[in-house]
Amino acid sequence: MTFLILVYFKLLVWLGDIKSEVVGIQDGDTIELKMVYSGENARNRKGKNLRIRLAHVDCPEKGKAFYTNAKQFSSNLCFRKIVTIIHSNKFDRYGRLIGEIILPNGKNLNKELVNAGLAIHFKKYSNSSRYANLELQARIKKVGIWH
Repeated sequence: MTFLILVYFKLLVWLGDIKSEVVGIQDGDTIELKMVYSGENARNRKGKNLRIRLAHVDCPEKGKAFYTNAKQFSSNLCFRKIVTIIHSNKFDRYGRLIGEIILPNGKNLNKELVNAGLAIHFKKYSNSSRYANLELQARIKKVGIWH
């Protein structure tokens, strides 16, 4: 039975669409799901709850202005809720799956963070014109980080 569950989960990760409950918020751009992942890409997270690093965006780090705001914003929108993770089966060096979080209401958490001025478009790892435009619009509105 355990083998079948592992195969099913690996298939879900490979297909790029996961649904699970959010059980932790590490910071504005990293959430933790109520599911254990033991695939080789998990690195030091092997056998622990799967963490998702939000694609295309970067929130302030601990100790920086707006860190708490970004973390609380993410928590308010997704903690203890079932979300869908859209991804390309890519993991970062910390074993976090990189993806976009679709909230129960259909909105995209990654985009909501940028719209609220609590995240920037992470140009180092993303060439998305959509996220670049969202950041520009937030700067024009002077919300969050840019007020």
